[in-house]
Amino acid sequence: MPYITKADLIRRYTETKLRQLTDREAPYTGAIVDAVLEQGIASAGSVIDGHLSGRYTLPLTVVPPLLTDVAARLAVAALHVDTAPEKITADCQAAIRTLRDIAAGTVQLDVGGVEAAPATPAGIEVDAAPRAFGRENLRGW
Repeated sequence: MPYITKADLIRRYTETKLRQLTDREAPYTGAIVDAVLEQGIASAGSVIDGHLSGRYTLPLTVVPPLLTDVAARLAVAALHVDTAPEKITADCQAAIRTLRDIAAGTVQLDVGGVEAAPATPAGIEVDAAPRAFGRENLRGW
């Protein structure tokens, strides 16, 4: 299940803006090029999955609105082949920070029925054999 759809992106960014970002090659169609838009959506999805995979069971059955917002920001940033405007860059960076917070467990997703994976303990435990030579063993030598 994708985190965002074409209709969601049109509602958020307008058809005109998406047409400008996707209709890149001659002969120009004057419409949104679905193949290019799908690449942006897939790129956003892979970034989100990469951050969620350590904490949640994927694929999610329900997409929370927070992830739809994050996916929109990432997808539009991915559609900019040249330098993106400052607003788009700032939105993309904010989306990545949100994903890092989700991965760290600072932000919890309400995904109904999907349990967050337990956090792994910080640190490594080592069980070693007793020392062969130490203060107690060498006393009196």
